[in-house]
Amino acid sequence: MPIICNLRRRSILKGFALAPFAGGAGALTSPLAWAQDKFPSKSVTFIVPQAAGGGADLLCRTVQAKAQESLGQSIIIDNRPGAAGNIGTVAGARAAPDGYTMTFVNLSTMALNPHLYSKPGYSVADFDPLVWMASVANILVVNPNVPAKTLQEFIALAKSKPGKLTYSSAGNGSGNHLGGEMLKTMAQIDLVHVPYKGGAPAVVAVLGGEVDASIADPLAALPHIKSGKLRALAVTSAKRAAGLPEVPAIAEVVKGYEATSWAGAVVPKGTPSAISQKLSQALVAGLKDAANAEKLRSQLYEPTAGSSAEFATLIRKENEKWSKLIKQLGMRID
Repeated sequence: MPIICNLRRRSILKGFALAPFAGGAGALTSPLAWAQDKFPSKSVTFIVPQAAGGGADLLCRTVQAKAQESLGQSIIIDNRPGAAGNIGTVAGARAAPDGYTMTFVNLSTMALNPHLYSKPGYSVADFDPLVWMASVANILVVNPNVPAKTLQEFIALAKSKPGKLTYSSAGNGSGNHLGGEMLKTMAQIDLVHVPYKGGAPAVVAVLGGEVDASIADPLAALPHIKSGKLRALAVTSAKRAAGLPEVPAIAEVVKGYEATSWAGAVVPKGTPSAISQKLSQALVAGLKDAANAEKLRSQLYEPTAGSSAEFATLIRKENEKWSKLIKQLGMRID
């Protein structure tokens, strides 16, 4: 009798031990499903691989409040500048794929740096796209002393003085540097590139007459255009920018030219799709807010709010486009 009771006891205990597995795969994944349902239970970090005060910071902080409201948790902007955005982007790639870290990415970090640096420290494949947040046109500006009132006149002047006109950028390999090199190639003109440490210093150089022109960041250039201290000749987008409709697009003169900058958000590869969707919805809410959209357009940022699939397609196409030019120019930064 004691033996029978003991066997029965072991059978009951075995039944309890197997109980968690009785539901099959669904029971095994229930802790993950629970975590996704409860997400977010704490603040989310948004790594911005550029310095505070620049265009990237403006975009992220503009949408921050509405995005937080939608998400139900605070979003902390974490500026980590350095190495043309590589430092912050590496940190984002190495973060846990749990949704608590997003990374701001743009043309430079997702389509230029992977081809300019032999070891940027990360790969585009390390991320899952969330949202294509915005596109932005840079502006070809000149010092008012430059005798060119239009892009046509600027190109004619450059052709009459090969290797004499200079243009500034935010640094070697930056988006406005590559935009300038594309203009040189497509318009068949010879301009001398002068790199600076950031978009603001590049614009100051034009203001002071150190260089003749710049493919300038709008945040740095617009106040000086409005005051008459800089002359805007054209924008780098395929069409005129809504925030500066009186200024033509370079493409109106140089057919096929487009060097639009863009920006978005990504998460580490493998982040659960349900969590990614919640983050995407929050960012889209911030981008579609009417006041936010108006503020961004005033700085030439066009809120896109593109889906993860649209963003993935953009990243792929931009890599194809810019890798060809970088290879053609033989550019390398290491």
